[in-house]
This record gives sequence, structure tokens and C-alpha cells, in this order.
Amino acid sequence: MKLKQYIALVIFFISSIATYAQQYAGNTQFLWNQLSFNPAVAGSKDGLSSGLFYRNQWTGFEGAPRTENAFVHAPLSHGSFGVGLNVMRDRLGFTSTSAVQASFAYHLGMQNGTLSFGLSAEYGNTHIDWTMANPSTAGDQAIPVANIGEAFYNFGFGTYFRNEKFFVGLSAPRLLETRSMFANTDNLQAASYQNKRHVHLTGGALFRISQNTYLHPIAMLRHVEGAPLQADLGVLFYVNKSMWVGPSYRLGDSFSAIFSYEITKSLKVGYAYDFTITKIQNHLGSHELYLGFNLIKKRDGYYHPRFF
Repeated sequence: MKLKQYIALVIFFISSIATYAQQYAGNTQFLWNQLSFNPAVAGSKDGLSSGLFYRNQWTGFEGAPRTENAFVHAPLSHGSFGVGLNVMRDRLGFTSTSAVQASFAYHLGMQNGTLSFGLSAEYGNTHIDWTMANPSTAGDQAIPVANIGEAFYNFGFGTYFRNEKFFVGLSAPRLLETRSMFANTDNLQAASYQNKRHVHLTGGALFRISQNTYLHPIAMLRHVEGAPLQADLGVLFYVNKSMWVGPSYRLGDSFSAIFSYEITKSLKVGYAYDFTITKIQNHLGSHELYLGFNLIKKRDGYYHPRFF
């Protein structure tokens, strides 16, 4: 296989991701991972909040996307400010992107809720590891034998409003439309692509339908230039103050089942399965795992659950 064919393969994968607004990696369980795309969420809980995510997309499909994500955030100055840190790695074929985001948020108390504004700074690196290539002709001189990397930086902005009944957020986690350039062993450009600006609009509400059951509709809209609007729509049921379960639908892409269980007041585990309805088949669906830890403070001797 010649170099041009490898470049075409990489560009095809990148283009496929951008088509579904996933050039910036996302989660089916985005409700528990909002810091990754909205810096205004930093410090929005009563205490420290952290989590680990692992997503294996299109399981069994060679070179399919895999994403790891870890985050932590906490309030400062009696809740007026918040800070957060988000670390992620996204792998696709023999390309990988690693990034670190630091977030700062200001929380303004209002009569009907809390309005937050957040800023983030990001540093990352994208790699193409040509040593993982398996050419049909051994010793092809056109294929670089190297792990080529390109560093990047970016900034993000977000707003977030919440009260006991609902939340809504608007954010652009990467404001700059930077271009990544890759060179081969002769220092000639081998591939390049441009990171597009993604805009996220999220929202959710909470309705009590019985003493131990709540209905929680959630939604996310993601827009990126040159790609169709992506919509995630879900309905979760919160049962017995410990379990979240419900379906979700990604417009034109997949149906999902979401399950989350609160082992203790501080420890939560979650799982989501996506069944793809696109032409990308011959795989075992997408699996997503979540582990969350929150330091919840007591008020008046009791735990007061915060949904948003």
C-alpha cells in the first residue's frame, strides 16, 4: 500500500468522524461528563466531583474509535468560583489525540437559580503512528517509519444555568479552528486537517411522577460547520434514589440504553450500549463505561441530593 492510500484512509476516518460531529469526542452518558465540553460546569456541585470514562465505539471493527476521559472539578470561595481539570485521549486507527483542559468558572447566584460562566485552556498533541501500518508490500519507501506528532492549543467558553427543576448549557469547547500539519521523513507535508469549532447546547428537566420515581428528559444538540446537526435525545428514570435507567436516540446514528447505579452517596457506576443504525455495520455496537466519585456535604445533618 502506497503512502497516498494511507493518507486517504486517515482522512476518510477523520472525515467520517466530523460528519457525525464527533471530531470532538463525545459520550452517550454526557449528563455525567459535562465538564469535558462546558467549562462553566466547573465547581457546580456542592463538593469535589470526579469521574472516569471509557468508550469503545463499533466494538470488533478494526481501527474503530476508542476514547478515555478523566475529570475532576470543585467549588471555591463558598461556591462563587469553580476550577476543573479534564484529561482525554481519543484513538482512531493509527492516529491518536491526547489533550489536557484546565477550566475556571464564575457562579452567579440568582433568584431562580445559578448562572455560570466558564473559560478553559487546552493543550494537546495529535499523532499518526506509521509504524502500526501493515503495507501489502514490505519495505515500501513511501511510508514513513515514524510516529509523527503535532501539538496544538485551544480555548473554550461556556455558560450554564441550573436550579432544582432544570438545567441548560451553551458552550464551544474549542473556539480556535486550528489546522494540524503532518510531515513525512523528508519533512514534506504528508497530511493535514482542520479542527472545526463545535457548539454544544444541552438541557434537561426533572419531574416527580411518584414518591420514589423521577422522570428526567435530557437533550444535546451539537453543531459543526460542514456537518449535519447532531441531536441526542433521551429519557431517564431515577428510581429509589439510586438507579438511573432509560433509552436515548442519536438522530440518524444510533439507539442507546443507559444504566447508572449509585453504590453509595459518593460512588456511582454507569454503562451505555449504542446500537448503530447507519451503514457502518459488522461490529458489536458501542460500549461506554463510567465511574464517578463525588464528595457530598451534609446540610442540617442530612444529604440533600443535587441533580443539577
